[in-house]
Amino acid sequence: MAHYINLVRVPALVVRSGLGMVPRMGLMETDRVGCRVLPWDIDFNLHLNNSRYLSYMDYGRIRLLARLGLLTNFFSRRHTGLVGSVDVTYRRSLNFGVPFTMHTRIACWDAKWIYIEQRFTGRQGLATHAWVKMLFRGPEGNLSPQAIAEAVQPGALSPTVPQRIADWNAAVKQTLHSIEAGHDR
Repeated sequence: MAHYINLVRVPALVVRSGLGMVPRMGLMETDRVGCRVLPWDIDFNLHLNNSRYLSYMDYGRIRLLARLGLLTNFFSRRHTGLVGSVDVTYRRSLNFGVPFTMHTRIACWDAKWIYIEQRFTGRQGLATHAWVKMLFRGPEGNLSPQAIAEAVQPGALSPTVPQRIADWNAAVKQTLHSIEAGHDR
């Protein structure tokens, strides 16, 4: 049961998307999906486990591709989405049995990455917030985020990359550089 999203929800979404049964949305709109914390989602504290948040977030991004009209085309062309980094802040617990809504949207993009914001809200408000940076790759190499945006909305321009995302990118680069240079020991 722990793989319900990967074995049931994602394949069903791919089939429905291929049949044109997934409602379309605009490039900068927010997708919302209602969920509930199920028995296989919880940890010893009886709340949504941190690893399950990431699984739900994967589903949210795949669903976003479907709602943007990109999913079927991506599969047929053997394109894949690769997560480069995730920054997650946990604010409140989502306890067993509680309904919640997952919000997923494209915030902006640059020459390499598409930045996606994902939020989980429950009865008490914001439970978790995450930034995800993704790139898309096909057999020919990395795909241009601008080309992906234009496939959904011709002439689309990215909103300005917020300073907090630029700072996050700089921190990730500095950490990776420090580790690769052997300065982490």
